[in-house]
Amino acid sequence: MMCRRTLSVLMMSVGLLAASAAAARTPAVERRCVVQSRVAAPVVRDDGRLYFRGLTDAKQSYIAIFKGGSCPGLNAFATARVETTGAGYCEGDKVRALAAPGQIPGLLCVIDHLMPFAGDIDDPVPDESGNK
Repeated sequence: MMCRRTLSVLMMSVGLLAASAAAARTPAVERRCVVQSRVAAPVVRDDGRLYFRGLTDAKQSYIAIFKGGSCPGLNAFATARVETTGAGYCEGDKVRALAAPGQIPGLLCVIDHLMPFAGDIDDPVPDESGNK
């Protein structure tokens, strides 16, 4: 009886060690972020894109690119609320458009990536090929 319990405990320990070793080998998902202290609060552009202006220089700004394309509800009259998970704006953060006058929350959008943008809020955004 005692031998069986010892064997069971030993087998469970080996199983836990193997599982933790496998988890240790799995690389953590790296999320690229922009530190919030380096950009101003996000602003919705007239074209419905979310713009993060660089605080020290407009040439260090970013445009949020959403998974699935555009973010429904983001327009020049909406306020954007970004649900961050840390001290920066990151890939995978969630954005919700709030429609005036009652600040009614819209659909949830997910940031795919933050595209560097060396322009001001009203400047044209280049497409994938770099054309404006």
